[in-house]
Amino acid sequence: MTPATARIGAERRRVRVQGVVQGVGFRPFVYGLARRYGLSGYVLNDGGGVLIEVEGPADQLDVFAAGLTAEAPPLARVEGVAAESIATIGDAVFVIAASRATARGAAIPADVATCDDCLRELFDPADRRHRYPFINCTQCGPRFTIVRDVPYDRPNTTMASFPMCADCRREYGDPADRRFHAEPIACPVCGPRLGTPLEDTVALLRGGGIVAVKGLGGYHLACDATDDDAVERLRARKHRDDKPFAVMTTAPEALAELTADEAVLLRSRERPIVLVRRRRVGPVAAAVAPGAPWLG
Repeated sequence: MTPATARIGAERRRVRVQGVVQGVGFRPFVYGLARRYGLSGYVLNDGGGVLIEVEGPADQLDVFAAGLTAEAPPLARVEGVAAESIATIGDAVFVIAASRATARGAAIPADVATCDDCLRELFDPADRRHRYPFINCTQCGPRFTIVRDVPYDRPNTTMASFPMCADCRREYGDPADRRFHAEPIACPVCGPRLGTPLEDTVALLRGGGIVAVKGLGGYHLACDATDDDAVERLRARKHRDDKPFAVMTTAPEALAELTADEAVLLRSRERPIVLVRRRRVGPVAAAVAPGAPWLG
């Protein structure tokens, strides 16, 4: 469709969306919303947030605009939506356009814990990402710790040096796939790999050792939280006399007396450290939080 054949009665609007709208699946969401209402135009990231130009009947544009906040992805936080009318173009489809490097005010979300869908793939022997430690999708995985610049696009992240394989490229470009425009997308064929065998690290921990685990945002010093000697040695090495250590576990209810709210927090997308009352009789070494009734 050319400008000369623009739809009769159509309007075009330029919409600026600000807030936490990069790295949260917002562009794929906008793409689906526009397609649902038969609208044309484009969406892109820039240094200020998300920019949209959308064209179609006024009533459809109105419901589209309402949906930007009412139906936004779970990880998004829309802080402002500003729209203005502009001249119609008559484009035929809605697309995700190339990002623009403009101002640098876009907010990037924190890293997000692995979602249930990715966990199912992670432990499925038939899945191509079986036991792949860097699994992610548009709703989970690294964000803030891989960003080098805005807008949030793969070339502006530490994933830029990992070209996508054909399978990842297909998922990235498929609107029906939950990895549609997931910038950290990776797999064992094309993504980063562990430098040290996981089994060796587990053996060291079980043997009372202290290991340095390189994460996305730095190094974590870890030991077996049930081993008093290992915890005391870690305290000595860090020169930390009594400040509590954080505990990582897949079964928090075995270590602490959780309230319903605490249980929800522990399993939320952010996976925050939550202060909970430790069980009087439990496997955690006393030196993890000396003299305190709480565990983090």
